[in-house]
Amino acid sequence: MAARALSLLLFSSVVLAFTHPGLLVTDQDISRAKAKIAAEKEPWYGSWNKLTSLEFSNTSYTNNAVSTVSRSTNGEALWHDAAAAFNLALRWKISGEDQYAEASASILVAWAGTLESLSGGGDDDYLTAGLQGYQFANAAELLSDYEPFTKNGFSAVLSMMEDIFLPMNVDFIKHALPSEHNVKHFFANWELCNLASIMAIGVLADNKTTWNFAVDYFKNGDGNGAINNAVTNIVEEPDTGTLLGQGQESGRDQGHSALDWQLLGVIGQQAWNQGEDLYSYNNSRILLGAEYFARYNLGHDVPFEPYTNGIVSYTEISSASRGAIRPTWELLYAHYVQIKGQDAPWTTAYLNNTLEYYGGFEGGAGSWGEGSGHYDGLGWGSLLYHLEESDLSSTTSSTSSVLPSSTSVQIDTTATFATSTTSAAEKASSLTAEVVTTASPSTKTPTTFVYSTTNSVHSSSEATPTEGSKKHGQGKVKPCTPRRA
Repeated sequence: MAARALSLLLFSSVVLAFTHPGLLVTDQDISRAKAKIAAEKEPWYGSWNKLTSLEFSNTSYTNNAVSTVSRSTNGEALWHDAAAAFNLALRWKISGEDQYAEASASILVAWAGTLESLSGGGDDDYLTAGLQGYQFANAAELLSDYEPFTKNGFSAVLSMMEDIFLPMNVDFIKHALPSEHNVKHFFANWELCNLASIMAIGVLADNKTTWNFAVDYFKNGDGNGAINNAVTNIVEEPDTGTLLGQGQESGRDQGHSALDWQLLGVIGQQAWNQGEDLYSYNNSRILLGAEYFARYNLGHDVPFEPYTNGIVSYTEISSASRGAIRPTWELLYAHYVQIKGQDAPWTTAYLNNTLEYYGGFEGGAGSWGEGSGHYDGLGWGSLLYHLEESDLSSTTSSTSSVLPSSTSVQIDTTATFATSTTSAAEKASSLTAEVVTTASPSTKTPTTFVYSTTNSVHSSSEATPTEGSKKHGQGKVKPCTPRRA
């Protein structure tokens, strides 16, 4: 579908229209998946078969729309339906069978006609607004070229997103909650999910002001969802001197840290598909953090700088939930290693670890268990982002207009959504800051990986990902069940 030029994004002197569909999934992603499935190539074929086998991906699925959602009491009604709406829309895009688009649209329209508030859960209501906000918006975005929905249903769904989800997202990012007297009160994942939702709704609504607000906050914000706070410190890898990014939740536990990289992947991909390269922003800070997380959760030591935000204080990295797995590594690997050609050995190794855990491919929501943590992301990374060498030329050429991270979005100073006036340079953690190192871990047992780390190997004697990612001095790292935010 041709891009709808209803509203413009301003990138320096470059004017770019919103692209539809253009959040987590583009038409290029769909075309690639179709071709791989038709050829019965793995991992696309196995992932597709998993998608089509799920209750959440079939027309018999019945919506659970209610007037009020509280995360702790009936939150599963919303996160189940968000997963189903997305799965069904994705199944329609790939199969071309309208019955799946109709089923997805019926879920969205049912909620639009029923939902009155996200309330009764206290601060947790804002997690619901963020997590299921970006998911609902992504489902609706996939239906942007399904004419029966755009003519009869879309306006009601958009009103729900703008009247119920978006105000909560914006209030949270603007620190309107009483508990946000300390702007860093909440852990990074809280702000990240709300930023993801603001971005997604901005694209869905063709609203430049909404989009710019989210992008500006990601770069310049004062809370923990801003990238320079989500990745709090730049440290050096033992022996190699390679830069790594210590995550804001590293001292808390690894389950929540994993959620941060899942959400940063969402933010990065939504921006990338609209011509804004947040992936590379501030020396690819997302990647530095992903490498830090992956190295530690594969059983290796990492440096840790003491962290405090006035609410919590940590003097060492937490081993709680060590080995936590969330489905985001196909996306991060494809972007940084394959599309960008960057060195990411630990991300590569963690993808292999993830694929082994999931049985050969990353599934999607509804395919890997129950509980809120299993519905924090939409997934389907192997189906949507897995690339072969032959895919890279078309992928690279199609993204040639994406602007580098140093390009700033021009913010309308009269916009409704006020943002911090502090510059990114003032907020950023210095890449030359003092670092803390620890002793090197012992040599690990060799492990065979699906992806080669040939172009991502360290130059010293420090144990690399290919020297064994799943065993370490304390025993085998066991993947954990994702935990609630």
